[in-house]
Amino acid sequence: MRSPIWPNEYRHVFVSLGLHVVRRVGVMAIVVAVGQFLWIPEASAVRPFVTDDARVVYKGELETESFAGVSMANGNNPVIEARSLQGISFTDRFELIAGGFGFTYQNGQARPLDMLVQPKYVIHRSFGIIPSISVAAGSLFPLSGNRQHWDSYTMAHVSWFLFTPESSTDPYDNDLAIHLNFGTKNRYDAGPATYQMKFYWAAGFEAITFSRELRFLAETFNGDPFGFEERFPAFQAGFRWYRTSNMQLDLVFRGIRNTTQDVRLVAGGGGVPEEWNYTIQIGFRFLIDLFR
Repeated sequence: MRSPIWPNEYRHVFVSLGLHVVRRVGVMAIVVAVGQFLWIPEASAVRPFVTDDARVVYKGELETESFAGVSMANGNNPVIEARSLQGISFTDRFELIAGGFGFTYQNGQARPLDMLVQPKYVIHRSFGIIPSISVAAGSLFPLSGNRQHWDSYTMAHVSWFLFTPESSTDPYDNDLAIHLNFGTKNRYDAGPATYQMKFYWAAGFEAITFSRELRFLAETFNGDPFGFEERFPAFQAGFRWYRTSNMQLDLVFRGIRNTTQDVRLVAGGGGVPEEWNYTIQIGFRFLIDLFR
């Protein structure tokens, strides 16, 4: 994946970006991390980043994904975003994600994020050259106050989990995992009572680095499935630290072009057309055995 070209006008933005992360996100991230470090049950890995792969957590496990980040666009104040998702697997193939509670903050104003409900089912599980396949459908409920737009998505995940060490007891402990996403992003506009649908795709991978606990992940995608207006080009890359079998920490850098007015306003881009929005994000994921 090619790295983005950073023009000179963005340099001062990224000099101050680290300070915003530490000051406004760091305290919250530390509090969440301390609480999560107290849980050490045995569990499996979870999905990476924006895109998804063909796996679910083990039966009877509660999953929590919390992440917070700072987005910057040239000439605008930073946007703080925090979100939390919860999920549980009722069988070894069916998982239900719900939540998405969170907010964005800019210029002294906070806006709630929409709530998500997403069932997911694994059709075929495989480790090796034959891919695993799963399907999911999500609906977003407009807690943000705009009850005119009701967004949803459908998605199929095709994944290859390759080079599992013989000594490993976790089938997802692979040297390389590759995943593709295909589906649709949908919007029902309650004002004129119209329905829109567009194709969604994504591709990504996860690979070990100098240790099995530290992984490099990267992906390109046709906009976030949570955001109907987002579209290609969009990319994300970063590192994941498997602190324990039930705990993962992410550090991510994301870039997306603000191609529509809705995306520009959420990203802090104002009315400036066709500009890049960059985000640094910290994520925490952990699992707890409930009835496994």
